[in-house]
Amino acid sequence: MSLHPGRLAGGRASRTCALVYREVPKAACSTIGQLLYHADHGNFFTGDIHDAGPEALQWPDPAFDTALGQPDRMIFAAVRNPYSRLLACFFDKVCTQQRDGSFYRGNLRDVLTQHYGADLDAKADPRPAFRRFVLFIRDTLRNRDRFWYDRHWTPQAQHLRSFTVNGLPFDHLFTVETFASGVAPILTRIPPDRRPALLLRFNVTRRPDLPTESYFDDLTLHLVHEIYRWDFDLFGYAAFEPAQRTATHLLDLDAINQRLADPHPPHWACLGG
Repeated sequence: MSLHPGRLAGGRASRTCALVYREVPKAACSTIGQLLYHADHGNFFTGDIHDAGPEALQWPDPAFDTALGQPDRMIFAAVRNPYSRLLACFFDKVCTQQRDGSFYRGNLRDVLTQHYGADLDAKADPRPAFRRFVLFIRDTLRNRDRFWYDRHWTPQAQHLRSFTVNGLPFDHLFTVETFASGVAPILTRIPPDRRPALLLRFNVTRRPDLPTESYFDDLTLHLVHEIYRWDFDLFGYAAFEPAQRTATHLLDLDAINQRLADPHPPHWACLGG
């Protein structure tokens, strides 16, 4: 069925509701994963949904292909403001210890401190270190460094393309900033006895109470636009305006599907190719 089977990594589904979700890291993926789990089991998973194993249906489980083959399936995803998403990546994956007590990607913090001069002390102002993290990401993508190429800060369009280039257009896309209205069509497909009375938010990243725009100096703004230009362009977020949290216009689903399915995306779509 798939032109590139490995590219369906990140696909999640419900066994009972014909819902197929393309996970986008740091864009409410834990909350949506928990919703799909609740649709199948009638309760939320205790712990991080990424630890649910086979209880949470995901590619490459054969049942995932069964969900894709349902005639009334809904393929959906959520996207997030690139500025907010990148800050969530920094605080969740660089500043915070992971569930096993270690830091993410082993020596990532050492690379940032030794090669980029980032001060990651918990008492330090996080904004200069964040700006060096952005520079690290730009260098990683520009140099096609596959060791440090990480799905959490990969452009969202690259994640979604894994479905569209395989002939799987999206039936529904919504922004995290309009989560309540965006998730409503998904909830209506879940039977009432397995529909959560209250959809909690899971794995919300905590960060200092500082204005989003204060993290981005002129250089960082240009680097973020260079890395995530396609995300800004496709999903309607305002480039160079980190204080503008919500998208400036509604998502055009047909146009997004068409552009993501193009086998020859713009040369600036992703620095890493």
